[in-house]
Amino acid sequence: MLLADAESCYSEEMAPASQSVTPSLSPSPPPPLPPQASTAARWTDLVPPHCQRCHLYTGSGNKDDEESCPVICEREMHSLHRNVPALRRRDVDTSTIRQHYYPEGGWGWIVCGVGFLVHLLTSGLQLSFGLLYLYTLHHLRDASPMDAAWLGALCLAVSMLTAPLVVALCRRKSTRLTAVFGGLVMALACLFTSFAQQLHQVVLSYGVVLGVGTGLVRETSSLMLGHYFKRRREFVEMVVQAGAGVGIALFSVLYKEAVGKLGWRLGLQAVTGVLALGFFLGVLYRSASLYHPQRRAILHLKNQRKKVKEKKDSVGAPRKPPFLDFSPLRIRAVQMLLLASSTAALGLYTPVFYLALQGYKEGLEDSALVLMQTFMGFATALGCVGFGLVVVRPSDQCLISRQYLCQAAMVGVGVSLLALSTVQGYHGYVLFVWLYGVCLGGFLYSLKMFTMERVRARYFTRTWGFVQGAEAIPVLLGVPITGYINQSHPKAGYYFSFLSTMLGAALLFLVGFPKRHRTPTDVAPCSCSSASPARPPLPKSISFATT
Repeated sequence: MLLADAESCYSEEMAPASQSVTPSLSPSPPPPLPPQASTAARWTDLVPPHCQRCHLYTGSGNKDDEESCPVICEREMHSLHRNVPALRRRDVDTSTIRQHYYPEGGWGWIVCGVGFLVHLLTSGLQLSFGLLYLYTLHHLRDASPMDAAWLGALCLAVSMLTAPLVVALCRRKSTRLTAVFGGLVMALACLFTSFAQQLHQVVLSYGVVLGVGTGLVRETSSLMLGHYFKRRREFVEMVVQAGAGVGIALFSVLYKEAVGKLGWRLGLQAVTGVLALGFFLGVLYRSASLYHPQRRAILHLKNQRKKVKEKKDSVGAPRKPPFLDFSPLRIRAVQMLLLASSTAALGLYTPVFYLALQGYKEGLEDSALVLMQTFMGFATALGCVGFGLVVVRPSDQCLISRQYLCQAAMVGVGVSLLALSTVQGYHGYVLFVWLYGVCLGGFLYSLKMFTMERVRARYFTRTWGFVQGAEAIPVLLGVPITGYINQSHPKAGYYFSFLSTMLGAALLFLVGFPKRHRTPTDVAPCSCSSASPARPPLPKSISFATT
C-alpha cells in the first residue's frame, strides 16, 4: 500500500517530465518548464510554512548536518540519474532528497520527553548509588567497604565505555531496536542483582550487565535527539539533562522505601519494575525521515534503487566504512578535550558514592541521608537548567562562552570538594550538596554543549561518545583511590579529587578556539606593480530549479 502510494505520487509529480522523455539511451533534453510548474516548486508547496524557512529548502547542501541517517547517498543518486529518465531533467532539484531533515518539533517533543525519562532511569539510577552502597554493605556482610565501592564505579564506567560502541552500532543498525534491547538488559540486570548473594554475582549483574544496559538506553536517546533537533538542540539538551537530577532524588527515596523496608530481594524487584519502563520507551522512537516533505518521492527512488543495482561481477561491492571511525580523534581540540575530561573525571564523581557512607559514619539518621541525596538531585537539575539558560538565552550585556561555563562548573565542584574535607554535621552537608549538585549539573550540560561548539555537527555524535569513553577508566580508578586514601587518612582523599578536578579545568585552556574561515578581505593585496586590480568574486551558479 505504501509503495503504491509512493509510485502514484511519483507519477503525479513527474508526469510532465515523463511525457516528453523517450526510452532511448540518450534522450534529448525537453524544453524547460515555466517556473510556476517546476517540480521543485510543487514539492515545496507540500511543505508547511514554518518548515520552508529551514536551510533544507534553499537548494544548497550543508556539510555540517548530521550524517548518522542519510536519506540517499551521492553514489546511489548518480546511479539513479543514469537509469531514471525523469531525474535527468535540468529543472528537477534533488538536493533536498540527499539532505537530512530536522523536524524541529512535532514528534520530536515526544522524543525529548522520552530522553528526560531515559536520563531519569539511567543517570539517576547510577548517581544515586550512595544509599544503595549502605544497603549493599548490610546485605553482603562478608564484603569490605572498599570492595563494595567498586560496584558503583564499575557500573558508571562500563556505561561510559560502551558509548562509542553504541554510536557505531546505531550507524549500521536500528536505533529503536538498540534502545529496546538496552531497556530489556537493564531490567534483567537489576532482577538478577536481587537474587545475588555473593560479591562477584553483584559485580557481574550490577556492575557489568547493568552498565551495558544503561549505556545502550542513554546513548540511543542522545542520537534520536540529534535526528530531530538542530536549531533547538541546546534547549532540548537542557531539558533532557535535568532528568538525571530528578532521577537522583527519586531513586534515593525509592531505595529507602523499597530496599530499606522490603529487603534486598523484594526491594530490587520493585526497582526492576520501574526500570522496565525503559523497554517501552524505545518503542516511541521514530525515524525523522518519516516527516520528510518529499518522503513519497524518496520511497519510490529507494524502490528504483533496488531494481537498478549494479552487477557485482563487473563492479566490486562498495567499500563499507569502518565500524569505529576514529577520524574525530585527529582534531587537536578533541584531543585536548579528551585529556581535560578524563583528568577531571578522576575526582569529579567521588561525593556521589561516598557522601552517604560518610554521613552514616558520623551518626546521621537514615531520613537525613535521604534528604541529603534528594537535595543533591534537585540541585543537579537546577544546575542543568541554570547553565542551560545562559547558553539558550545569552545576554547582550554579558556574553559567557561555553568553555568558561564548563570551567566555572569544574572550579565550583573543586571548591565544594575542598570544603567537604572540613564540613561536619547535617547542616554543613546540606550546604555542600547544594553547591556540589548545582556545579555537577552545570558540568554535565556545559561539557556536552562545549563539545558541540568545538566540532562540526557531523562529528558530534562520535566525538561525544569518545569523550564519555575517555572518562570511563578515570572514573573506575579515581573513585577507589579516593576511598583507599580516606580509609588511612579520613577525608584526605578529597584533596586528590580536588587536585584532579582543578587540573582538568586548567587543561580546557588548551582546547583553543574554533578556526575562523578566511574571507577574500582577509587576503593581503598584492604589492606587484604589474598586477591587475582585484576583481569581485563571480556569483555562484544558480540551479534551474530555483529560477
